Amino acid sequence: MRGREFVVRAAACLALLGAVAIPSVSAADVTAAHELPELPRAPDELKQASLADLNELDELLARISGDDEAARDDGVRSILELSPRMVPAIRKRLDDLGGSTDKNALKQLLFDTRRAAKDEPHDDVPGAPEEKASMGPDYLTLLLARPRPNLPAWRDLVKVLALSRMLEHVGSTPAVRGLVDVYVRFGDFLRIDTQKALARLGDRAVPALIEARRHPAEKIAHWASRQLDMLGRAAPSQAVQIADPEILADVLRAYGRTHDLDAARIVVSFAGSERGQLRTAARQAIAMFGEAGHWQLRDAYEDVMGKRAARDWTWERTARELFGELDRLRRAEVYDRFEAGQKAEAAGDFETMRREYDAVLERAPFFERGDEMVGGYWEYAKRNAAKRPEDAVLALRHAERLGRNSPAHDRIASLLLTLEAERLAREHIVDRSLYRHALELDSSNARARDALDALSRPVPTGERKLRYYAAAGVFLAGLLGAAFVLFRPRPRDDTKAPAES
Repeated sequence: MRGREFVVRAAACLALLGAVAIPSVSAADVTAAHELPELPRAPDELKQASLADLNELDELLARISGDDEAARDDGVRSILELSPRMVPAIRKRLDDLGGSTDKNALKQLLFDTRRAAKDEPHDDVPGAPEEKASMGPDYLTLLLARPRPNLPAWRDLVKVLALSRMLEHVGSTPAVRGLVDVYVRFGDFLRIDTQKALARLGDRAVPALIEARRHPAEKIAHWASRQLDMLGRAAPSQAVQIADPEILADVLRAYGRTHDLDAARIVVSFAGSERGQLRTAARQAIAMFGEAGHWQLRDAYEDVMGKRAARDWTWERTARELFGELDRLRRAEVYDRFEAGQKAEAAGDFETMRREYDAVLERAPFFERGDEMVGGYWEYAKRNAAKRPEDAVLALRHAERLGRNSPAHDRIASLLLTLEAERLAREHIVDRSLYRHALELDSSNARARDALDALSRPVPTGERKLRYYAAAGVFLAGLLGAAFVLFRPRPRDDTKAPAES
């Protein structure tokens, strides 16, 4: 009986301890997790084409492949005016054509057209022979030069090539994915045309080609790898040398989508980038790597913190801990520069202040204490408006953005308009409306009022007389020139034969 009572009491004690301990640990974990940054989600790349876009695209394709030559020419010119929002509609129509057309008929038509163009005499174009051979003919131009609108294969091939040109014109990563699909859906007879379009796009083609390296068809994957090698972007260390931040962000996401572990360490290195666009893209890519990139995250965490990550952390926890520490380090540097700027402002060293504040905004464009920098920028602009107006304008632009909702905004905008009007005046362009608008924003703007008063005063009498004298001199000179031409003695003509006696 005693043994049974002991067991019951022990169980009750364990239950009590569990009831106390478990909530305490769980609360701590929840608090810690709440303080860590969330893993960003990758942007949704699958956008549906709207009915309005499809109708607009169909109307354009009908013109390009129609009977009217003028309408065809106008349609081709309209390709250069297409908006990137049309990309889903373009890819939808390419997919439809890929499933409904007779590809053998398109291939034979293109072969016949190229052979006919090769047999026709034409003027030679300048350039080295190897350069002309690499350029090759433009398939769309060849087909439109030999119109056969009554032939279904001709209309379909013209549409496919026109859609390819539209994607090349847009040049975004989703558009380049569509260009790759042209080769995937229609085969080798359009491979060369697709390769030339990708070569013209250059670095803009890299993200889509990185994704194509993981294409289920081995032939397409090898082809994409060759195109990257030709662009000099085959290795991750080469691909991340792209200067355009938008393209580089797409490159980082492309490595995440393809789970390319060879690039994982490089992708992780961008997770603390000062550029928000690259920082977000790298973290999205890390989230797409998932568990596969855990050991790279652990190594990066050790490099930043100087200690190993806890062994029981999941990859999500390791990633969030790493991101949180990187954010703290970046914020610490930003706050150090901000405090240095404040000290320089208090000491009256506005050049140093501006340098430090500019560094803060480079690292954190939406710095949470940006409104505290408005006064310093305003003072700097007032002091340098006369001797360094360009620097003063830049400072005012920062102050206007940071103080958009502050009472000083109109006063800042007023001085900015005044300096802009003065810049135009130095280029001999007088714009009174800028001065008037500046006074509407800030009636105490003496600089704008003095400029308007100077423009409103009549020209001094002495200066006006000088202008009259100059005009009279020009008029008299013109009269003398005309009189000289009209009344000058004409030379005697000695070439006439003497009269016969």
